[in-house]
Amino acid sequence: MLLLVLPLAFAGTSGPAPIPAPPNFHISSNATYLCKGQINYIPIIVTDGGTPTSLATGSQTGYGPTMQNTQLSVASTKNMYPAGNVTATAPNINPGNSSMLKVPAFVNANASTNLQAQININYYYDTLYSDSETRNLSFLAQSCPSGLNISIFPKILTQGVIQNITVNLTNSRNASISSLLLHLTGPSQQGTLRTTQPTQVALIPAHSSISMKESLFIARNSTQIQSVSVPLNVTATFYNGTNLYQVFESLPTLASGIVDLETSGFTVSPSIPSPLSVFSISFVMTDIGTTGASAMTVTPIPPKGFSAFGSNSTFVGDIGADTQTPVTFSMIAGNSIAPGTYSIPIRLNYLNNLRQNITVWANTTVTIAPAVANISTGLNGRTSSSGSGLFILILIIAIIVLGYLYYKERKALRKHLSGRKDEGK
Repeated sequence: MLLLVLPLAFAGTSGPAPIPAPPNFHISSNATYLCKGQINYIPIIVTDGGTPTSLATGSQTGYGPTMQNTQLSVASTKNMYPAGNVTATAPNINPGNSSMLKVPAFVNANASTNLQAQININYYYDTLYSDSETRNLSFLAQSCPSGLNISIFPKILTQGVIQNITVNLTNSRNASISSLLLHLTGPSQQGTLRTTQPTQVALIPAHSSISMKESLFIARNSTQIQSVSVPLNVTATFYNGTNLYQVFESLPTLASGIVDLETSGFTVSPSIPSPLSVFSISFVMTDIGTTGASAMTVTPIPPKGFSAFGSNSTFVGDIGADTQTPVTFSMIAGNSIAPGTYSIPIRLNYLNNLRQNITVWANTTVTIAPAVANISTGLNGRTSSSGSGLFILILIIAIIVLGYLYYKERKALRKHLSGRKDEGK
């Protein structure tokens, strides 16, 4: 009984009393779906079934009043509304006959798949009487080609900063698009649009594209989740010259946390290295962002006259948000490097929470002392030379002493032999 009463829930007849029964009519449609974001001319078939069922025979007589000046329109609902003040009209629909009328209605671009259309029917019968009713028809709502393609760049947004994005609009139609209104929205708990909405575009020629700049702010993720999906909803309403169109796109983007590396506490040991000496550079890295960095590698870029001592890069590993990590690497100064202060660039490579390879730079300075003018070599040379001279001097003295002793020995021997000769005589 409720199903029978529902179509007549909004019925109302009027005219001089007594009011005769209105025609027993029904409506239907051979359309199964409607296009979202477009004006649809819905075909509605109105059938005049004649008088109501006879209580005596249980069947219709086939006779009854004619539906005169029948007018159909779409009632405004959340998902659809009439296109202007246009109504579809049929002069007369006789009992047992049908008439098809096309009712213009605009379906919202973000309408649900299952669509309930409320159809207003107004007509006269027996000249003096009128009937107004609302009947329901069910359709499927689907996206149909509109000729306008929408895309945004970049698709990866950064949390905690003002982000500038580009909205690209491409008209693939053979006709121009005019009076376009673009409205961009995002989840209120995650992002805030900073540009005034909506934005108006006067004209997009056929097979042409335009770009529009938008600015938004993505809030920092206080829960320290590494990344979060942020859908940006874009609604574009435009005319193709004759009809109204609407395009609704939910464009997925990914908002990542911030890796913000700060370098401090640079120390050189020894503080003023000399040419042809090894020195080390130490500093502290602090991530003051909202998310950590992984697979961190530190690579100094040696200026002319310097070279790496040991490995060219130092692997640091992971650095969490709001944490510090010490880094040390060693270098060697060339033997011909001039004294002075030198700048040493330091390349920091890491993977962010989206596994993207990011490079940032730091910089430090090293002061090289003047060369010691081969002091140590000179001393060694003099020491070696003095040692050789002393050795030669000792050798000469030894030879002289030995010669003297040899002379003394020979003289004593001759004297002894001479004495023995005298005794024999």
